[in-house]
Amino acid sequence: MSYVRKRPKSAFYAKSKPPHTVPVTPAGRDKDPNGGFGDWTLRAGDKGQYLARPPVTVNFKGTLPEFRNDSRLSKARNDFIKKAMADEKARNEAVFDQALMILSQSPTGRDLLERMTKAGYEIVFDDGRTRSLGAGGLCDPANKKIILGSTDDPEYLALVLGHEAVHAVQYTTNNIFPNSSHTPQTAIKLSFAIEADAYAQQTQIALELAHGDPAGPKSQWTMGGPLEQMRKRFKNIVAAAEKTLTKKENLTNGAAVAAAFEGFYDNIVLRSFYEDAHMNWSENLAPQIMRKPADQKQHFFRDLASDDIASNLKHKGVAYLKQHTPHIDFGDARHSGLTEETQKRVNGFYTGFRPDDPQPKMKTFGVHVKDAAKWMFGRDADTNVVILKNNTVVRNKKRGGPKI
Repeated sequence: MSYVRKRPKSAFYAKSKPPHTVPVTPAGRDKDPNGGFGDWTLRAGDKGQYLARPPVTVNFKGTLPEFRNDSRLSKARNDFIKKAMADEKARNEAVFDQALMILSQSPTGRDLLERMTKAGYEIVFDDGRTRSLGAGGLCDPANKKIILGSTDDPEYLALVLGHEAVHAVQYTTNNIFPNSSHTPQTAIKLSFAIEADAYAQQTQIALELAHGDPAGPKSQWTMGGPLEQMRKRFKNIVAAAEKTLTKKENLTNGAAVAAAFEGFYDNIVLRSFYEDAHMNWSENLAPQIMRKPADQKQHFFRDLASDDIASNLKHKGVAYLKQHTPHIDFGDARHSGLTEETQKRVNGFYTGFRPDDPQPKMKTFGVHVKDAAKWMFGRDADTNVVILKNNTVVRNKKRGGPKI
């Protein structure tokens, strides 16, 4: 899940705003000293001075909800609402087209969009769902939808779409999503891993947009705005990735992604948020499903080995952690340690719902950030999280939507 705060247009936004693009003629390509460019068939820039790749074809379904005439309102009022919704739809489509164009310039972005679309995902705008969770985007695997919130910033939207596309691909290709079979502490460990992966690949996208595709032409269209946004919001994650760029090959071989992945674990706000989210989820769900002794054999009992986690996190189809951090231990304090406040909640969970089990031995890491959701979203918000019950998205009865 990605958070959103609408930001005003700034200098770097204006400079890298996607311009109108036109096809490059074959003669134009032949004259370029860089030679053949494959699918680099568009011109970008205010003078058409840069080469760009066409946007990936995706299943974009527009803006929800659609207008419905309300018989309780006057015709004038219905007409006003209809026009307002049509205007919003047009704005969303315009910003989405630009965001898709931006994300398609990143090799990682293109790969994610293609894999997500092949898996059958659709993309919609739905402010009702995103605002209820204080999020800029959501991944709903039960309905195979990426849900975006309205924004006037295509660079930000490109990053959100990239982040949520990571989750869509994760759902399609791996089996490490936390569900009701996992212990609470295991669910938190898995949540850390899948979110670290999403933030790491989001960082990789921003780096590729800023530095360009090494396999592309020298005159390709690049932009620094998305990377600047990532630096401001997730400084430690980006800094970890940028340290690897002393070797240019690390931008393409997955090393920068692996470094950004590790950078996630230093962010105590993100850690506190996901600790709270999973404990809230476990404590609310347990009374509903732990009603007889046999239930203890199905719920909240399972752990997952480090190798299973590392093998299932992939960048462009490659298990990058296995390649660059082959000895990573997801059972150590850094990757599975909990704050003391969360450890108390886990112990209380065992006392209440698995009283015959010994109290778990947990490692300590970090300081719990009170109201981490407010730090992330800039508002009072219930914590929500990507999590499954028996491989099905759990729906929040109070809100009526999936906890994502």
